[in-house]
Amino acid sequence: MINTQEVISKYEDEYNYIGIRIQEQEFELGEMDHKSLVWIDGEETAEELEGVCVIDAHKYNGQKYFGGHAAVVCGDMGRMGVDDGELIIADPVVVEILS
Repeated sequence: MINTQEVISKYEDEYNYIGIRIQEQEFELGEMDHKSLVWIDGEETAEELEGVCVIDAHKYNGQKYFGGHAAVVCGDMGRMGVDDGELIIADPVVVEILS
């Protein structure tokens, strides 16, 4: 289980938005050039969001997501996503690889 309080305290002085991202591909530390896609009624579209989707570290409670790799993703600009606890972080940075 990810200790989100530890993650938050480690990065909250440096970044405005802190999230956990789980995906199939391995992560690399540093800036991400990936952008998440818009989903409509459960269907993925070709339209890109302005950043990458993550789970708000303040709201993460061990939810299961598809993918074997997890990382802490941070940024200074972002907004709430459509799903409960979802953040969309613009100019995201992988600051820690968890698995």
